Amino acid sequence: MDASLLTVSQHTTAQGVHVLTPHGEIDHSSVAFAGWAFDSGAGDRCAPCTVIDFEHVTFMDTSGIHFLLYVHRGAQDSDGWIRLANVPPAVQRLLRIVGLDELLPTYATLEAALPA
Repeated sequence: MDASLLTVSQHTTAQGVHVLTPHGEIDHSSVAFAGWAFDSGAGDRCAPCTVIDFEHVTFMDTSGIHFLLYVHRGAQDSDGWIRLANVPPAVQRLLRIVGLDELLPTYATLEAALPA
């Protein structure tokens, strides 16, 4: 997979929640780009409270699991949290197999994942 097949849009809500929306496949060749987006490209961690919107993710392998553990640890180090939204069934299954479904809260929609 060419990393150019993964793009990540991002924004920060008025409440300070960072929203990452990957588009494409998260695998061994593209996960570094997802990490770059999380770290805002300058080595600085983005907001400690982050929602990752999986609506446009078409595939994720175990490299994505490592990425999610990385961002979860980063959020914990900053007294924040990571939430997942719009997770496709195949990715939900992978999260369940490795036990991340109990560590990272998952929401049906982006709106539901954002704090009120």
